[in-house]
Amino acid sequence: MKIYQINDIISDLPKLTEYYFGIFEDTPNPIIEWPHRHGFYSLVWFIQGSGINVIDFDEYEIFPNRIFTINPKQIHNWNYSVDSSGYFLLIEEHLAKHLNIDFSYPYIDIKTDDIHFVEEIFKRMSSNKNQMTAIPYLYSFLTNSEIYQTNLSDTIILYKKRITEKFEKNSTIEQYAKKLNISTETLNQLCKNETGLTAKQLQLDLKITESKRLLLYSSQNISEIAFNLGFEDNSYFSRIFKKKANLSPANFREKYLKNR
Repeated sequence: MKIYQINDIISDLPKLTEYYFGIFEDTPNPIIEWPHRHGFYSLVWFIQGSGINVIDFDEYEIFPNRIFTINPKQIHNWNYSVDSSGYFLLIEEHLAKHLNIDFSYPYIDIKTDDIHFVEEIFKRMSSNKNQMTAIPYLYSFLTNSEIYQTNLSDTIILYKKRITEKFEKNSTIEQYAKKLNISTETLNQLCKNETGLTAKQLQLDLKITESKRLLLYSSQNISEIAFNLGFEDNSYFSRIFKKKANLSPANFREKYLKNR
């Protein structure tokens, strides 16, 4: 599957850039493959419009004052109305890491009382005023909004990131806990409190989500996918996949490729 960088989306940029801010309706639609992945973080605020945004096989409705967030590697597709308008921000992965940016929710709904405040931030960015300062300021505001009151802790965000950055590494929960400088019991308790899953279950969930992407959007066979995700036993991978997806890997691929 095609992975797009900022310069692929905004083709007239004179050079490589760490971030790009734009007005949604004033930006020409690039010629890109659907669905696709981003090699950057993206944030889109729909001030007006309707439609569906698909992120990692889940559909979310587009409507006014909803901000969508997408992390690198997530599969993305959407269909929005012609009257859609708003702002968007694209951030290169290395800059996002420097600013400690990582999105935990696919969208944030802006409260009526906060619309003017958020709009002022975006308007200042559109006038090229202190854009670099505004990025962490905007992120800080969003992560402190109501939907983020049950946000994942830094520890669990880092745990998830370590898993997704090296899917092929079949590290144990004990090894992850050691890298995070916490006990295995603490890691399990944090995962359970914040996600409802144990550390092992969360690890498997992330791997199964990635396997769905690879089944539909890569040419790898099932054995290759299992191996590349750190499953030494192909039959174990198939059992776990079927338990979580209610379909075997082969049936999942057949069903959803037929509907594309």
